[in-house]
Amino acid sequence: MREVLNGLWKLQELDIGISELEFKKGSIPKQIQESNKEVQAKKNELQEKQKVFEEHNDQRKKLEQEIKEAKDAATRYRSQLLQVKTNKEYQSLLHEINTQETKISAYEEEILEHLAQSEELSKKVEKLDKELEKNREKFVKYEEKMQQELHQVEKVLLSKKEKRERLTSGISKAILSRYEQIRRGRGGVGVVKIFGPTCDGCNAVLPPQFVAEVKKGNRILTCEQCGRILVWKENVD
Repeated sequence: MREVLNGLWKLQELDIGISELEFKKGSIPKQIQESNKEVQAKKNELQEKQKVFEEHNDQRKKLEQEIKEAKDAATRYRSQLLQVKTNKEYQSLLHEINTQETKISAYEEEILEHLAQSEELSKKVEKLDKELEKNREKFVKYEEKMQQELHQVEKVLLSKKEKRERLTSGISKAILSRYEQIRRGRGGVGVVKIFGPTCDGCNAVLPPQFVAEVKKGNRILTCEQCGRILVWKENVD
């Protein structure tokens, strides 16, 4: 029976290791994803600045077209000045020319504002682009490192699972089923090694005679408080 208890203890150690590796395996992709958020945030910021930059350029082009149309209108009105016959018509054309020149002046002011903002945005876009490139390089290195770590975790995990298969093949189905049931109900720990008169799983005080029976290792004994299988420290490897 000591051999069986020793096998259960080894199985418990393996299962704890497997659980830890499974958790690590699941957390690595999340860590990679979390690291990529910084890159994505910088990319979004860059795209937003580029969008505003393009909007300023588009608006500037529209204003340039408005200036062209206003200049064409002013030229047309000036050519008509030579053809008018009354002072009223002459004054009306002068008013139209003045209106177009006022528009041109206003449009030119707007263009200057858009140019100033475009220049400022251009500098920000250039800076963000460099920062994004650095973040991408940093992320690529981090991802490569984490993928290597993931590969190693999967390798060790597979080895432990294969070892578990070999170990469980030597334990009866009834005992194995009992162990699994206890383990599921106790947070993944179905076997504990005791060093004295207390359960290492729940700290319950164990009767001296009961501890003596555990030391003998002649049968499977469980803690009355938590239900975990108990093994004596010197009876297991």
